[in-house]
Amino acid sequence: MNKLILALALAPALLTTAVQAQTVAEDVSKQLWCGTALVVAFSNPPADVTKEQLAEAQVYIDGGNKLLDDAGQKHLDAGFTEEQLTTLKSGLVAEITPIVSGTGDPSKAKYTFDDCVSLLPAPAGAPAPASSSSAQ
Repeated sequence: MNKLILALALAPALLTTAVQAQTVAEDVSKQLWCGTALVVAFSNPPADVTKEQLAEAQVYIDGGNKLLDDAGQKHLDAGFTEEQLTTLKSGLVAEITPIVSGTGDPSKAKYTFDDCVSLLPAPAGAPAPASSSSAQ
């Protein structure tokens, strides 16, 4: 009987540890959400866009994919399985698609376009941002 009581007492601690092993920081969740939003928003351009607009859209798609790759790896490092990550990504696509396509409630967006764009890596060859502590 004592072993059963001990096992029952330890069960919540073990369950809590398993759940905690599968959590990520808010910035990682933001990366995953924003990466998904950028890829979904820019992957289906209207037929009448110019080549320049398509090139600009590709920058957002590529940046979104980089965010997805990075956030995905951080989820795996935190203990998520590939299956859990795939399910999470599918859920985000279902959540985000109506928002960015204009068929859903835009107030349900967790982040703004500017929030998401601020996460994108600087393009190759872009000048480094100016430092606020530059020597005079």
